[in-house]
Amino acid sequence: MTVRKILTLLALSTVASADSDVTAELDAITSKVVATHMAEKRIPGISVAIVHEKRLVFSRGFGTASIEFDLPATEETVYPISSVSKMFAGLLALRLSEAGLLDLDSSIAEYLDDVPTDKHGITMRHLLQHTHGLEDFYRSDEYAAETGRTIDESTTEELMGWSLERPLRFSPGEQWEYGLAGYVMLGQILEEAGGSSYAMLVDEHVLEPLGMTATFGGSDKVVAGRLPILYELLDGEIAGHPVNFAERVWPAGGVNLSVNEMARLFVALSGEEFLDPRAKQVLWQNATLGDGNSTNYGLGWFSYVTSQDRWVVGHEGGGASWVIYYPHADLAVIALSNMSGARADSLPYEIARAAFAQGIFTD
Repeated sequence: MTVRKILTLLALSTVASADSDVTAELDAITSKVVATHMAEKRIPGISVAIVHEKRLVFSRGFGTASIEFDLPATEETVYPISSVSKMFAGLLALRLSEAGLLDLDSSIAEYLDDVPTDKHGITMRHLLQHTHGLEDFYRSDEYAAETGRTIDESTTEELMGWSLERPLRFSPGEQWEYGLAGYVMLGQILEEAGGSSYAMLVDEHVLEPLGMTATFGGSDKVVAGRLPILYELLDGEIAGHPVNFAERVWPAGGVNLSVNEMARLFVALSGEEFLDPRAKQVLWQNATLGDGNSTNYGLGWFSYVTSQDRWVVGHEGGGASWVIYYPHADLAVIALSNMSGARADSLPYEIARAAFAQGIFTD
């Protein structure tokens, strides 16, 4: 299927009008849940979108996007989505794999120079699934002590070289340990395999085919529709929180978009034009560790069964962004906020549970 045809299908699906009664019910549910979390977590602004069966059935902003300028949050407000960005890294890796440009199970030594022999067992899949065993320079106090440099003062090559030279924390595939270093390395490999910058590759293989608009970068970059800082609570007071995403960490956190733009991804995932069922299974298949136990993480996506026995995939970002998708119900709830570390993690689940309970959606 051509890119033009995919875009046409997505455009038609996204703008399809939802039943007015369903929209009203979702508005009542979402308003109640969001109001509770905004009050408890002191969140200035939240935007929410809900996608069901190829349709954007609800989207709305709540509260304030900018306290300083009294700007309302809307469904078009652009937010930095932090670690939700890993979902796009997983999608890009899968698309490059399908195009024959990347082997998810080949050694990182096939793409990077000077990889020590004891690290040859690390694959792209290990990097994506956080099961690589590398010492994470972002999480280690020893990096600065050993090198005399901070992370910001170091080149990407210096950082990766340090992690590659350090002893493995565990054999690849034996344990799960969430971190950033693996995704920095992954970004370099994707660029090598795809022959372009990471941002351009995501545009070409993910965003453009879906008709999506997203921008990479932190507070140092001007992004249309986005305020340059989030907020955070310091000593009980709301303060500005700069978004520091250097280019090398964009695979781990660096995407900026609105809930309406994110909705396009789940409109696409409802069908098979963008990813067929086999590809989705690869994307969301949890890693199996050395002891036989499974993680709750696939290729840049969390994947697990909730306490209500519903399978859900998605990601959280910076305690401020939450994206969940129920494949069996073909239901996505996207909630992006401007309060870093708010940890309103249950918010999208509460919206979904209430909608299930009222019979608006079924499994």
